[in-house]
Amino acid sequence: MYTRNKVNLTITTILLVSALIIMLAPFYFIVVNSFKPLSEIAANGFALPKHFSLENYFVAWNRIDFGNALKNTTIITLLANVGPILFGSMAGYWFTRHPNKITQPIYMFMIGSMAIPFQAVMIPFAKVTKTLHLVNSHLGLAVCFWAFSLPISMFLVAGATKNVPFEIEEAAIIDGCSYFHMFWRVVFPLVKPAVMTFSIINTFWYWNDYLMTQMLLTRKALRTIQLSMQALFNEAFYAWDTALSALTLSLIPMLIVFTLLQKNVLEGVAAGAVKG
Repeated sequence: MYTRNKVNLTITTILLVSALIIMLAPFYFIVVNSFKPLSEIAANGFALPKHFSLENYFVAWNRIDFGNALKNTTIITLLANVGPILFGSMAGYWFTRHPNKITQPIYMFMIGSMAIPFQAVMIPFAKVTKTLHLVNSHLGLAVCFWAFSLPISMFLVAGATKNVPFEIEEAAIIDGCSYFHMFWRVVFPLVKPAVMTFSIINTFWYWNDYLMTQMLLTRKALRTIQLSMQALFNEAFYAWDTALSALTLSLIPMLIVFTLLQKNVLEGVAAGAVKG
């Protein structure tokens, strides 16, 4: 039995290490080559640079106006997170605490909308955004993100709310709290792990989104990091030294965010994993 367990552990370790190498290989290629001139990249893309240089990063920063793109992406990401946190959390709580013939179908309909890909509604979506004057606006794009990110926000908060004892809410109401203050002062701190989870998930989406952002932001001054990266590849397809440096710059902010907040994701998933 001991030998069999040891063999299984060895096989599992080999498979996990192999999967890790496959997943990290693209990141190794991007980061290592970002410090090399184009001639070295063409000679051997997987070799370490002979002389580390930050020149590619300076060229990439100026060429895609990374400072402006970073500012635009950060503003959009922050604004886009406001809607799900405010409205998604309140809606998820309300649907859980007030199930009836009206709220339940609405909740199921909204959750079911997560199965509809954006490409399926892209054409009518473009017409609606143009009619509502949401084009070429940070806030307009953020509002559009609200619409598509509310379902998952509601879903996670609804699951977390089931773990909150109803007696705590009753005690707050008896003590004179309104429903609004009771939610934000009593319930919201208890479902915060779920809120952090969908906020982090949504943040990665907002930060890396290209399709919706490309549809709504057509002015050069409003370009996000992803739009600037695409423009760089269109203008200089063979400038891999500059492109890989720009890719590395675009990865750094989200890598820092995930490293700092990964524990919140695990806590939120555990908080939302309740039996019906």
